[in-house]
Amino acid sequence: MSDIIIKFHAFHKNEQIVDERLTFAVVAARHDGKWIFCRHKDRDTYEIPGGHREAGESIDCAAERELTEETGAVRFSLSPICVYSVAAGGETSYGKLYFADVFELGSLPPGSEIVEIYHFDKMPDRLTYPHIQPMLYEKTQTWLNLQSAKDELWDVYDVERNPTVRRHRRGDPLPEGDYHLVVHVWLQNSSGEFLITKRAPNKGYPNMWETTGGSAVAGDDSLTAAIREVKEETGLDVRPENGTCLFSITREDSIVDIWLFRQDFDVRDVRLQENETSDAKYASEAEIRRMVERGEFCEFDFLETVYKAASRLA
Repeated sequence: MSDIIIKFHAFHKNEQIVDERLTFAVVAARHDGKWIFCRHKDRDTYEIPGGHREAGESIDCAAERELTEETGAVRFSLSPICVYSVAAGGETSYGKLYFADVFELGSLPPGSEIVEIYHFDKMPDRLTYPHIQPMLYEKTQTWLNLQSAKDELWDVYDVERNPTVRRHRRGDPLPEGDYHLVVHVWLQNSSGEFLITKRAPNKGYPNMWETTGGSAVAGDDSLTAAIREVKEETGLDVRPENGTCLFSITREDSIVDIWLFRQDFDVRDVRLQENETSDAKYASEAEIRRMVERGEFCEFDFLETVYKAASRLA
């Protein structure tokens, strides 16, 4: 079995897979704004806390036990995210992914197979399960983002961007075939620098730098959502005539509009939103590239397209 590569298969809604088929629990755990990763005594790689369910044990109890045994967590809150499946040797296994906010850490229990735990700002490079853990990490970040303002309502669109007559609650899973509108907003001054903000430590992708963005709420069109998001996250007022929608991308359940506003602001006028942003500054394209390389800036897959589109409009 040591030569068989275990790969990620799919995510599933919690109710789609019956409890009896869940054989393991994995817990993405955060403590003091940093992610907890473990090192097994027989390995020099890092892994997310978790393990197999024991006979007669509920999957929730398995998650609590594994978190305690592998991290020494004493006080924590535990929330289910979703079920996921992995494939190995032609067989598929199912487990449950959780998120834990750890409030107090104690010592690892005697005889633990974990020799040390580590705190990271982001996922480390040397992973025990490189075909699985990055997917779980990304899923956890997305889930965390949905937990803020989770009673917010979205307008629902079809894949062709036609509005339906339905609305969707942010905190609930979006049905397959339904889409919601998301905006990313880049603010560029007359020197060509971009205004970027730092995510609060309680958010998904904590303490990472990014540009303003978020989901359109019910009743918003794309431009309205872009202006509102900038105001909410920075306190700045952008003028509609200064904005250009550079391009749009269709994701699994979202339609993403990328906006560029050319307008000069003093960074000292930025008013950070509590539990959303913790810092702000101007950065050139070259500096953002360096921040991406250092793992300090959210690495969106459309960054190069933004740079090229902004350059054409200069």
